[in-house]
Amino acid sequence: GGVKQPIPDLEEIPTLPNAAIQLWQRYSRFGKLVVINSGKMGRGFRICSWCGYADQPLDQPTSNRRGKPDTSHRNPRTGQECRGPLVTRHLGHAFLSDVIEVRLGGFIANASDIRLWHSVVYALLEGASHALNIRRDDLDGTLHHHTSMEPPAILLYDNVPGGAGHVRRIFEEPGIVFQNAYDRVANKCCGPETSCYECLRNYRNQWLHDSLLRGLARDLLAGIIKSLA
Repeated sequence: GGVKQPIPDLEEIPTLPNAAIQLWQRYSRFGKLVVINSGKMGRGFRICSWCGYADQPLDQPTSNRRGKPDTSHRNPRTGQECRGPLVTRHLGHAFLSDVIEVRLGGFIANASDIRLWHSVVYALLEGASHALNIRRDDLDGTLHHHTSMEPPAILLYDNVPGGAGHVRRIFEEPGIVFQNAYDRVANKCCGPETSCYECLRNYRNQWLHDSLLRGLARDLLAGIIKSLA
């Protein structure tokens, strides 16, 4: 139910129309996001259609005496043996929140290294938190690949139920956010080929720590700040 919200148009930030870098953004009060958990190695989960039991797929499934995959397991409610069919599923959750989409173009943004874009996402989140006095836990971000021929779009969203209007402030004041994001990674808190808890790392992005490189984010954001000046 409900009225489907129109997709906002991309708006170019007018201070950045040059060959080095272009930046577009759009904001939605009702952005729809989907979180998917595919388990280890992206193989999903085995879920019993009868009792709801769930586990990770085995590397080498065991077989019964008839040579068929063994689906024997315990009903999580009763503790009794269940031989219901196990189907593979990926778990997902959809939710609505305030979302800003940022797209970058130009030759200094023409990089296919995914580590760069992950690093920029977390630099912007840290910069927005500091610049706009927003609790860091109330913001989060991810990447979205529209096509394989262009850099991924950066999605920043309110990490609170229903949204709280935080990322709208990023949409309205991108200059100060980019400046603070650059300041965050310009400090020599660690080597440029790595990152630390003083610049890009936090407990929520532990799975990406080895891919967050302070120097990559610093160099791209330096080009943006120079264009904004």
